[in-house]
Amino acid sequence: MKAIQFDFSIPKWGYCQVAGRISKKEYYGPRSCVQFRDVPEPEIRGPRWLKLRNILCGFCGSDLGLILLHDHPTTEVFSSFPFTIGHENCSIVEEVGSDVRGFKKGDRVVVDAILDCAVREIDPPCGACASGFPANCENFAEGDLSTGTFTGFCADTGGGWSKYYLAHESQVYKISDKVTDEQAVMMETLSACLHPVFQSMPESGQDVLVIGCGVIGLGVITSIRALGIDCHITGIEPVPLNQEKAREKGVDEIIDPSNENVYERTRELTGAHVYKPTLAKPICMGGFDRVFDCVGSTDTINEACRLAAGRAKIVVIGIQIPKTIDWTPVWMKGLTIIGDLGYGVEDYQGKRLSTFEIAIDLVTRGKIDISDLITHRFKLDQYKEAIEINMNKAAYGAIKTIFDLSDQ
Repeated sequence: MKAIQFDFSIPKWGYCQVAGRISKKEYYGPRSCVQFRDVPEPEIRGPRWLKLRNILCGFCGSDLGLILLHDHPTTEVFSSFPFTIGHENCSIVEEVGSDVRGFKKGDRVVVDAILDCAVREIDPPCGACASGFPANCENFAEGDLSTGTFTGFCADTGGGWSKYYLAHESQVYKISDKVTDEQAVMMETLSACLHPVFQSMPESGQDVLVIGCGVIGLGVITSIRALGIDCHITGIEPVPLNQEKAREKGVDEIIDPSNENVYERTRELTGAHVYKPTLAKPICMGGFDRVFDCVGSTDTINEACRLAAGRAKIVVIGIQIPKTIDWTPVWMKGLTIIGDLGYGVEDYQGKRLSTFEIAIDLVTRGKIDISDLITHRFKLDQYKEAIEINMNKAAYGAIKTIFDLSDQ
């Protein structure tokens, strides 16, 4: 079967770091780590595993960061190569292991992509998994499964950018006929948007800032509104299409950083005092009570800290490699910065439920839907076009792009 794989090596990495500065096409060219190749169909690993046939698979911002080599070298030791990319999946059960219960061939499912202690069948689980934070599992490089944090970053599981891949029964959730394939393929994304909201739940009447209204930022806004939180949401976003979607999803105000002074607008919206150091950017005293940084760059992390109110919580969702961070606002304001990855277990309506269970429930009941963010579809062999469009979303009017494998 055909698969889009990432095959890391120092020579390829080094070549692309240099040649990619001249042409970004080198990041997915013949001498890159990205390869479109024939691979064997996977075989079930054990009695609690399933073989899944993919219908749709999302193209995540983290996938683009992987291709453009934006991930920090630290992450290398938490992946195994070559791996098939793709962790946002709507799939059909093709085969079940002998001990699998509750699933049969033909079931339509989505997959919690985290390769935690449960997937690795490590018992007792690590402290993070036992506490309901599997995305922070301490055993991503342990057990009899190859190293990997998520499906789509592990050599043994395969991934959604191919026809078949594998999942452990603990990862798999059946989907109701009320849920469309498009809603299903966005379930992982939705879970990744709900989780940071649960990690730093806004309170009624608070001022909330969402930096970056791309897919994740829009999902965060939608999640806050779906959970019925009566707060004031401001989004920082330069792209008109994303601004329009943010308004549709429930944002109260949009700050366009290409045309407006972010600090002055923060003063107007929150009543903050703005101070202007001689040799540094402005800093607000007062400001936003909750900040969701959905970009994660050097500029946005610094800006989040400077726009936050005293004792505010900042959730860093975006994954980039920040450089110099000015920590002055952090200690001066007593800020709490929360690193966020994936999803886990949440306190919801008096129960402890997985983020996926909450997402599936909200979508099934018609309380939330982010499938309208899908703007482009591709076949696997169109992967280069998909990469190019994801590198230039504003120019192509793209928000969320997916691979359609339904006829492959």
